[in-house]
Amino acid sequence: MTPNELKYSPIEKLCLALVFSIQKMKHYFQAHVVRLISIANPIKFVMSKPVLSDRLAGWYLQFQQFEIVYIPQKSVKGQALADFLADHPIPNDWELTDEFPDEDAMLIEVQPPWKMYFDGATHRGGAGAGVVFITSQEEILPFSFTLKQCCSINVAEYQALILGLEMAVNMKQLHLQVFGDSQLVINQLLESYEVKNPELRPYHDYAQKLIRWLGDVTLQHVRRTENKKADALATLASTPFVIKRK
Repeated sequence: MTPNELKYSPIEKLCLALVFSIQKMKHYFQAHVVRLISIANPIKFVMSKPVLSDRLAGWYLQFQQFEIVYIPQKSVKGQALADFLADHPIPNDWELTDEFPDEDAMLIEVQPPWKMYFDGATHRGGAGAGVVFITSQEEILPFSFTLKQCCSINVAEYQALILGLEMAVNMKQLHLQVFGDSQLVINQLLESYEVKNPELRPYHDYAQKLIRWLGDVTLQHVRRTENKKADALATLASTPFVIKRK
């Protein structure tokens, strides 16, 4: 452990131990349900925090990738562990190593990332947002939202992006390709453009926070003709419906 890690609280050291286990035995975590036997639940500790630091957010993303079931240590007989160590003594000439012999033995199938298209629309009577997900199995999931307050087109674009990212967080889709036809929004998030409008700053900062939470997100600008589905959904949501009574 580094000098900074030595200053961690006991529960944070448990989190660090789990992170180390995931890094060294990732192929086992991906292939099986893992039963975590410990005196405390590091996953619950991380998830219970209302505000996550960069370190805790990184741990949270790693924990959420796998199916880990916590089992309190009191349910495991300590004598069984002692008997196992007694039956399998470590030779005196045993050299410690942090490498596992079958670390790269398993073939892991990597699913292609989900794609997300977003667009915002504004009219004199309202504003709307459209989001379209394309899953790794090429399934199309369209969503349309009516924004409560009239706003500028750039705010509507940011709100559409944020709604999509929030859904991706809830669906735990950590590997995501994001496409939008707003050069301003995409380039501001890529830090190619500076955020000069103070009205856009809170939306920009929150979108960046969601992207960091997801971890593996790419952003790409596309032409409006390549973003027709999201554009149609946003336009539909922004159009006020008037019911005429006879």
